[in-house]
Amino acid sequence: MGKLKLTKEEFQNLEPLHLVEGTIEKESIMYYAPNRTKQIIKVYKDYDNPLYLMSKIKTIRNLLRYTKEISFPELLKPLSIALLDNKMIGIVYPEIEAYTARTYLYLNLIPTKIKIEILRKIGLLLEKIKNTNPKYNAAFADVHIDNFLVDNIIVDERKNIKDLSIIACDTDSMKIMDSKGIPGYYLYDSEKLSTIDKYRLDSEKDIIPDSNTDIYCYIMIILDFISKSHFVYGLNISEYNYYLDYLDRIGINSNLLTSFASVYENNKDNISPLPYLNYLFDIDEMASLNSFYKHR
Repeated sequence: MGKLKLTKEEFQNLEPLHLVEGTIEKESIMYYAPNRTKQIIKVYKDYDNPLYLMSKIKTIRNLLRYTKEISFPELLKPLSIALLDNKMIGIVYPEIEAYTARTYLYLNLIPTKIKIEILRKIGLLLEKIKNTNPKYNAAFADVHIDNFLVDNIIVDERKNIKDLSIIACDTDSMKIMDSKGIPGYYLYDSEKLSTIDKYRLDSEKDIIPDSNTDIYCYIMIILDFISKSHFVYGLNISEYNYYLDYLDRIGINSNLLTSFASVYENNKDNISPLPYLNYLFDIDEMASLNSFYKHR
């Protein structure tokens, strides 16, 4: 893997990548590379932590090995590591001229059919990762809408989708082979999940990413989309079940509800909502944060 060496002056003058309002930047800050060389530098906020950096390096090495043996064009691969005074501070990715899924899912002008297709393509990618050779023990891990770029939307004259591509970025947070992976955004503060046997904990009491956590986070993305608000993730188990009862009362498809409920059931793996996404066309505008609390 190559190295991008930055001087202190170059580092201080890095131009921030202007992201859509609300974009999640929990562990890093994104910058354009010096001289705008069609590269993006992801600078870790915790780059002074050697254990954190060692974990990242292991993930990157495993990712490159993983994508070399299996063709995964949807995964954005790192180009090099970024160094300041010969010390790693981040990772370099190619610059992609595309918007994150957040931009499309929460923009009223975007047709619902395109939004559902974006959700479907994200789910297909997660299924693809899940179904690769078990020796890789792979999970995307940090599943949230800002880690998926929407590229190459092509529609016909009737606004039917002819093509739509999803690119997964932030791949240096993946769980591959013996790398730790970064617990998904929806898992950072989920103490309630640590009581569920299906979500395993490591020695540091962090949830270990796997296909169940990927599906859990994917479901949270979809529930955010349904509710048109970011509140479902913060519900405790009893509130979550009450919310599912509410969705049932307003007519959400039973297969979707079964999938949503599976995340808190110990005796079976999480059920992906992917096969039932077309039922999202039936969702009423009533399914919003204000309506939910109004009916409580």
